[in-house]
Amino acid sequence: MTEVRRIMVFLFALLLTTSLAYAELEKNMVKRQPLGKTPVDIAQSVSDGRLFVLLQGGDVQIFSPDGQKQERFNVGSGVTSLQVSPDGQRLYLGNAKSNELQFVEISYVQQLPVNNSAVKGAKNAPVTITVFDDFQCPYCARLVPTLEQVLAAYPTQVRVVYKHFPLSMHKFAEQAAIASIAARNQGKFWPMHDLLFANYNKLNDAKIRELAETVGLDMARFDKDLVNPALKQEVAADMQLGAKAGVRGTPAVYLNGVSLKDRSINGFKKSIDAELNKAAQ
Repeated sequence: MTEVRRIMVFLFALLLTTSLAYAELEKNMVKRQPLGKTPVDIAQSVSDGRLFVLLQGGDVQIFSPDGQKQERFNVGSGVTSLQVSPDGQRLYLGNAKSNELQFVEISYVQQLPVNNSAVKGAKNAPVTITVFDDFQCPYCARLVPTLEQVLAAYPTQVRVVYKHFPLSMHKFAEQAAIASIAARNQGKFWPMHDLLFANYNKLNDAKIRELAETVGLDMARFDKDLVNPALKQEVAADMQLGAKAGVRGTPAVYLNGVSLKDRSINGFKKSIDAELNKAAQ
């Protein structure tokens, strides 16, 4: 019995040694970033991966997920701890001097020029909703009626700007985007937009052409535009703008340049009302 036990112990030790060999840790120093001050606390945003570093003296340095320095600002010399909300838009700061918790709202205001994009709503509206969309995306299709409700509720205060962001996983999304621009060139972007989204799960080359005919486009001009490199370039420019603004999926919505996470009708109204109140002050 003792011999059997000894063999079992030996086999267990061998197994453990083998397992440890497979679990060996590898580490590589990817990057070093000088901070200038002693770091006190670190937190990371779940939604976009930004890193927030609290430094001695109350400075907060923000880094992109790949370690690039971004904004730096001061929150007070008494702050000794930092947490960040999942969406990265609120900081929770512990202040040892005042024995209180501070809440700081932060947001990035993206510069999103309209350029040649289709616009719906009041031309000089104080609130601009910029939407980066994919015509084969089911979530984008579901957003369409919500945006219509928003425009109906704020007929003179809101406009919607449409930007293209076709995802590579959707085979006909880029073609649909180009087709919508071809329709825009004939003054019929929004009817084409509505039909494309109504048929988002049926799109292919034949279907897109059928929808163009339904809208009443000049098909000879439409066919010519479909192979015009300038239209494809316009889609690419929208995608570059979106990528720079942090778009990772669709739909991506920005309200006066600030990313909007709550895309319910109540979420839109809350943010729009806040912008209108700000403009009235």
